[in-house]
Amino acid sequence: MEPKTEVMIALGVAIGVNCIPCFDHLYGRSKEVGLDEEEIKRIFQIAEKVKGGAALFIKKAVSDVAGNMGEKMETCGCPEGGGCM
Repeated sequence: MEPKTEVMIALGVAIGVNCIPCFDHLYGRSKEVGLDEEEIKRIFQIAEKVKGGAALFIKKAVSDVAGNMGEKMETCGCPEGGGCM
């Protein structure tokens, strides 16, 4: 696999799992392998769509197992882009 492709995948995963140190490192690597800002923006958009879909499925799973608890789930109150408690 080409280094550029490896970094693209790793960057998407880092965003998907909310690993800020990983993102910081891979963002630096992305420049080394020739990714431009538009490519990085697209990787971010795709990773956010995957995370959003996963959030919907976990909400449904919690609701299926525990009743309406899944419908009562709220954000933790952290600023957007921040961590959770």
